[in-house]
Amino acid sequence: MITFNCTIQEGIVPEDIRPRLASELARITTGFVGGNPDEVSVNWIEIPHGFGFRGGRLSTTSAVRGEIPPGLQQETRVELMQSIQDMWMDLTGCTTDELVVSARDRRDN
Repeated sequence: MITFNCTIQEGIVPEDIRPRLASELARITTGFVGGNPDEVSVNWIEIPHGFGFRGGRLSTTSAVRGEIPPGLQQETRVELMQSIQDMWMDLTGCTTDELVVSARDRRDN
């Protein structure tokens, strides 16, 4: 299972584009690590307006935190995260300063 937790600021990522973001996360990630896009889980964590700040101003930053199968080579991991960033920026209109993307290895217990 591949999981993404997307922490977003209320009003910054409209609900109507979230399904497309989720499907693109699944498509991109399984393109790099294999697997079935239907087995990718995307969770949305919305920070209420006025509860997130950066640099003394209301935050517009989103964080896309992935948990992927272990063993992905560093160069490929960087390409994966860059592809996610490019897609997210294209669909949301955010800038590089408004997005944090990470992909850690899943811990199988």
